[in-house]
Amino acid sequence: MKKAILLIAVALLVVSVGLAVAQKKGWTEKDLAGLKGMWTGSFDFGVFDVATAPGALEILNDKVPLKGKLTLQNIPDAVATNLGIMSDGTFTGDNGMLSSQGTIIWTGPAGGFFEIGPGGEKKLRVQYWFKGVRGNALLNKK
Repeated sequence: MKKAILLIAVALLVVSVGLAVAQKKGWTEKDLAGLKGMWTGSFDFGVFDVATAPGALEILNDKVPLKGKLTLQNIPDAVATNLGIMSDGTFTGDNGMLSSQGTIIWTGPAGGFFEIGPGGEKKLRVQYWFKGVRGNALLNKK
């Protein structure tokens, strides 16, 4: 009986380790080529009720540091005024680095950041912090 319980415990351990290895947690340098190109979606602005804007992230190269260009359109007036930006904005970054969690992070002045991670097949999950506003987006490969 003890032997059967031990065999079941070992089998469960092997299966759980196999599943953990099979689940991809993040990107590595070999994944960067697949990120290059245009990604589109809708960005939210965190603390502002129902404030979203369509946007596009273009990843311009496939080696770190990654270069990117973010274009936002029709940013709601309340958000644009609060952040001190125009209703259409383009932001560029040339310091995208691969984090230890397998995400890409661009950093900006005053401690702002823009982070992308896997969001599913041909999708990017975005989190950012800009001038005191934290927001998110889910982008699709175009």
